Amino acid sequence: MKKLSLLVVVVLLLVEGALANPTAQRWTPGWDNFSVPLNYKASELTWSVNSANKTMSVTYKLVGAVPNSFYGAGVLIFCSTFPATFGQFPTSFVSGGDCTSFTRQGVTKTAAGALFGVITTDIHGNGSFSVVVGPIAAGSYDLEFAVIDTGGSLCGDNGTDFQSPGPIWGDGTTITIP
Repeated sequence: MKKLSLLVVVVLLLVEGALANPTAQRWTPGWDNFSVPLNYKASELTWSVNSANKTMSVTYKLVGAVPNSFYGAGVLIFCSTFPATFGQFPTSFVSGGDCTSFTRQGVTKTAAGALFGVITTDIHGNGSFSVVVGPIAAGSYDLEFAVIDTGGSLCGDNGTDFQSPGPIWGDGTTITIP
């Protein structure tokens, strides 16, 4: 029985090591739209990597945004080349494997993008969206999380309202998938 208990403890420690604690980041104004309402102190993005499953969990939380609206929740991955998918999501801004060059806030970088889903806000402008992305190919990724203005509908892209980490386009967060 002692061997079984010891085995359970070892397995729990291995699993615990594979599941990183969530990292919380604040939103900053996006690289396209700088005056969209948001309670920046109460809004946040949290993410974590599960090494064992090669996944990334992300939660987008908006407080005090535009009421009764839709926002796209996604990520920009800074790269020179990138595959057709990031986890289970198709990538955009990739042509023949090459990432697209963008200039925002006076900074030029090449990037690929992935749209994960939609944040729907209530009558107070509050909303959230959670997603598990993966499996993700092993590697180190420099990325910036983004909330895109859909213009109040499920269609369209009227620019990026919020970025994290920011405050400048290209200020990335590095995640590593073993």
